[in-house]
Amino acid sequence: MRFCANLSTLFNDIPKLTERYIHVGQRKDYRFDAIECQNPYEVSADTWKEVMAKDGSLKWILINSLPLYDQTNEIPSFNEYKKIVLDRTLDYAKMFNVNKVHLVMTEAKNDSDRIIDLVHQAAQFFQPHRILCLIEPLSTRPNYYLQSYSTAMNIVQSSNSNNLKIMLDSFHLQRLHGNLTERVKELAPFVGHVQISQTPNRDCPMNENGEVNHRYFLSNLIASFYQDYIGLEYNDSSNASLKWLDEFTSTN
Repeated sequence: MRFCANLSTLFNDIPKLTERYIHVGQRKDYRFDAIECQNPYEVSADTWKEVMAKDGSLKWILINSLPLYDQTNEIPSFNEYKKIVLDRTLDYAKMFNVNKVHLVMTEAKNDSDRIIDLVHQAAQFFQPHRILCLIEPLSTRPNYYLQSYSTAMNIVQSSNSNNLKIMLDSFHLQRLHGNLTERVKELAPFVGHVQISQTPNRDCPMNENGEVNHRYFLSNLIASFYQDYIGLEYNDSSNASLKWLDEFTSTN
C-alpha cells in the first residue's frame, strides 16, 4: 500500500504549509514520497515554485479546488464558475502536476441540480488535462449539497464523462452511513481516491478508541480494489509516530 501525507492536517504544530512541505521532504524516516493538500491557494504560486525548486522530491497527488462556498453566495453559471474557481484551480494543478482534483462545491440552497450540472461540466473541463475530478460527501457541513454516498454514485453515473469519481473518506463514510463493509463493496467501482482518519475525532486511524477498525478497512476492503495512494487526512503533530504505516508498507 502507498500513502500520501495531507499537508493541511498532519504536522499541525508547524504553522505554514511551505514549512510542512519542507519538513516532510527532510524527514526521510517518514518515507513519504507523495503529498496532498486541501488549500494550497493560501500560498502564492511564486512562493510554491521557489520552495519546490529547492526540493522537488515530493509527488503531488491531489488538491482541492477553490471552495465555491468561499467565492460566492450564489450558484453561478458555468462560465462564472470557471472564472472564479476552475481557472485558478487548474493553474495550481498544472504547477503541482497533480492528476486528481476534489471539487469542493457549496450549500444546496434547494437547487442541488444546478450544482450537479456544474460538477458534470467541471469533469469535462479537466478531462483534456488528464486530471480526474472527485466529489466527496461531507458530514461536517450541515447544508452541503452532497451528504450521501448513494447520491454521489448517482451523480457519477449520470455524468456524460468518465472523468468523475468519488473520494472515499473513512471518516465521512462512517459518520454518514456506517456499515463500512457493505458500503465499500458498493462504492468500489466508482472510487477514484481514498482518505482515512479515525471517527469521531479525525485523529490517527489506528486509534483503538475510535469507531473504525482501519486494519480491517485497509487490508480486507480497500486492498481488494484500490492500488493508488491513500491520503492521510487526519489531525496530528510532527512529533506523532508514523510507525503504524510499516504494517501496511513493509510488504510492498
